[in-house]
Amino acid sequence: MNIQTPQAPKANDYKSDLKPVWCPGCGDFSVLAAITKACAELALVKENTAFVSGIGCSSRIPAYTSVYGFHSVHGRSLAVATGLKMARPDLTVIVAGGDGDGFSIGGNHFLHACRRNVNLTYIVMDNRVYGMTKGQASPTTESDWTESDLTPEGPGVSPIMPLQLALSCGANFIARGFSGDPNGLTRLIVEGIKHPGFSLIQVLSPCVTFRPEQRDWKSMVHGGFEPTNDPREAARRLLDDDHFTQGILYAGTKASFTVPRAMPTPTTDLAKYFKRITGMDDVGEFLAHALALENEAAARYDELADAMETHNNKEVAALFKQMADFSRKHASEVAARATNVDVPHLAPWEFRWPGNEPPESADFDSSHYLMTPYHVLQVALRNEGRGQEFYAQVAAITRNDEVRKLAATFALEEATHVAELEKWFKRYPAPKKGWDEDSDPANSEE
Repeated sequence: MNIQTPQAPKANDYKSDLKPVWCPGCGDFSVLAAITKACAELALVKENTAFVSGIGCSSRIPAYTSVYGFHSVHGRSLAVATGLKMARPDLTVIVAGGDGDGFSIGGNHFLHACRRNVNLTYIVMDNRVYGMTKGQASPTTESDWTESDLTPEGPGVSPIMPLQLALSCGANFIARGFSGDPNGLTRLIVEGIKHPGFSLIQVLSPCVTFRPEQRDWKSMVHGGFEPTNDPREAARRLLDDDHFTQGILYAGTKASFTVPRAMPTPTTDLAKYFKRITGMDDVGEFLAHALALENEAAARYDELADAMETHNNKEVAALFKQMADFSRKHASEVAARATNVDVPHLAPWEFRWPGNEPPESADFDSSHYLMTPYHVLQVALRNEGRGQEFYAQVAAITRNDEVRKLAATFALEEATHVAELEKWFKRYPAPKKGWDEDSDPANSEE
């Protein structure tokens, strides 16, 4: 019997046939070596691994690896990677970029990637210069760097501090490495990939063409960062940082963001109140609520119609009257189902509404004496949506099968009402700006 043991993957297994076109001496060569070593160390399955990048010298890395890759547009690598990870949470998603791509045009995406804490690893090769576009100052360039033709007296602005920014915005893993120490960098990348949530690894990667003085970084980098899960301690260490300290600064304990197993159904503002309902398990009690819901909605619409009549807004008054008639019709439909049920009398304070009033009762403050039919439909649509939510929540909470069936049926009917109201909006266009300005307002004597 001939048994073969699977061979552990090697770094070269993760390299493509394309040869890097970086300048000789560029630190990104060593970063690529560290990345492929980390992939081999973790034995990542190539078809379950993806590299995403933006634009720049360092963003060429997806082409130089043999896993899936996406070379996106400038500054958008984190947005693309976030979408990929959300759609395919089973993938290992690694993002590669530079200081210009990540902290300038991509700065906004970087902030939100940190706070979202999606399970990504972001490797930023920071050489404090735009190398691909011939040596302009980048977001991390020192304010007094005078070697660029565009800023011969220096940029004059404070450089961005990536680690401080990541910590304050909620990144769950923050580290800094040096391309001149590829084995040490490999460890940081491995730890970053393994750690849940958003991981930032800033890599000091010299640009020997436009920043030849960065060759001296080899003698300037040093250890000093030790992992902590206390953000206050991490912030204190950064106060003493000379920007050349290596190691893991912060390894937080937050769970990474994931897509819910089932997308939630859109809810109204009632949802937060349903904790007050412990379960409506009596058919009679439920029908008492359903009758009150429709009858009180009709009464409120009548009151609004009368108010509009008083202010001579006849079109809106007529529409409110129509809504009242609809509610009375719905109430009669509920009453028909209650023919053989003992429906108890409930005092006003005995109803278990999720708010202070029945869900379909329009708020008085939602009306205005100059409102238009468009606004009436907005009020009605909100009320019907709240009614649908009420019945759906009762169906979900009750332990009585008959109540559940009735509530689910009423919720479906309310959904039909909502759909019908949405069609009505075609009849009544939205009013122009200034609809509530009265050229002849009432005065106090009136």
